[in-house]
Amino acid sequence: MDKREIEIVTIDERGDECVLKLPARWAICSACEGCGTDRGASVECDGGGFTASEWAEQDEDFREDYLAGRYDQPCAECRGHAGRVLVVDRDRVGATELAIYDRHEQDEADYRALCAAERRMGA
Repeated sequence: MDKREIEIVTIDERGDECVLKLPARWAICSACEGCGTDRGASVECDGGGFTASEWAEQDEDFREDYLAGRYDQPCAECRGHAGRVLVVDRDRVGATELAIYDRHEQDEADYRALCAAERRMGA
């Protein structure tokens, strides 16, 4: 039997903290699409790519190294772990635990959205 698990700490209906261990499976990382690197921000000056004039300013060694991936950084999501991440194996989780997990994930997403909104407002 597969022993991979994802462990979450959540609050139950009584307001008590509880640990939920859920079966997991490997999936392709959605952030890097399985390449294991953060190709969108591999060089400090690279805000998602170079313009033609910026590219022309670079010497041949830099261009070769850049295209070969020598400046690539490990993906922040999968940490370069072969471009894959552990995700909850929803087919192996009971309905009650799945509802708790889904609520937890929604709460986390809501919190991240709130923090992003506060950052945009200068908080």
